[in-house]
Amino acid sequence: MELLLPKPICSLVNCDDLEKVDVDTALGELGKERPIFKLLPEVYAYRYDFRHISPSVINDFEFCPRLLWLQYKLGLKLFTRDSAVSIIRGKLLHERYERAVAAFDNVITEFKLEIGELVGVVDVVIKKGREYIPVEVKSGLASREAHKRQLQIYIYMLKSRHGYLVYRNRVERVERDDSALEVLRQIKSVLEMDKPPKVECRRCPFKPLCRNIM
Repeated sequence: MELLLPKPICSLVNCDDLEKVDVDTALGELGKERPIFKLLPEVYAYRYDFRHISPSVINDFEFCPRLLWLQYKLGLKLFTRDSAVSIIRGKLLHERYERAVAAFDNVITEFKLEIGELVGVVDVVIKKGREYIPVEVKSGLASREAHKRQLQIYIYMLKSRHGYLVYRNRVERVERDDSALEVLRQIKSVLEMDKPPKVECRRCPFKPLCRNIM
């Protein structure tokens, strides 16, 4: 049995019980995976290896290059109490979806890629003959453009022609566009700076931490 086209998340798995995940449950689940630190009343962190450039940091870069630089210097991934809930809900959806599609003969889940200093893990890969088609399962948090650029980088790494973004109730086909690699060059440039990049600070839960450390 082969998977020809990916299906929306909630057409394959149960999405109805995710509201049961509250802040305390989410923090507890994150704490099982790795030690987490409370830095501010609403801000937490865990150790994160930024030595390799990963497409998954595109959203951090788009949110704020200065925050990405700070995380890199500290070796910490920062998150808020509210985002902890989104992280765990997304993790549950990923796990359920990957288990569901793993039953197909032409599907690989958690497919690891590494080209030089660029590394990544594709949620799902569909094998069609000699072509490997990347599929990214998305439950929220990042912008659609960040999702699209991340997928286009995986398409480039797999030498594919297209890939798919899978959301709760829809699937989007994304064509190959190697210009998406430019964002990785920008990220690398930020991480190599001796001083943090200048940004227009806005209302941000990380602002007190950023200001104190700077």
